Amino acid sequence: MASSSVLPADAPAAIIAEPEGFATCPRCHAVDTTLTNAALAAGRDWRCQRCQQRWDKNRIATVAAYDAWDAARRLKARP
Repeated sequence: MASSSVLPADAPAAIIAEPEGFATCPRCHAVDTTLTNAALAAGRDWRCQRCQQRWDKNRIATVAAYDAWDAARRLKARP
């Protein structure tokens, strides 16, 4: 596995988790085998072939932050 030092310091955790893997659409979970997570973290972007959404590291970071917030909110809402 590649060292995470290859990735920029501001790379989202969702990308850092699998630095050698391929980009995966957060919406439909389709894998794009033409783009690595390292390239995505370095600033590349892509359009998902399945759902046609455009993704880059900033948008993925926003989705990851929302997911973390929603998970915390759901834990607090439990009776």
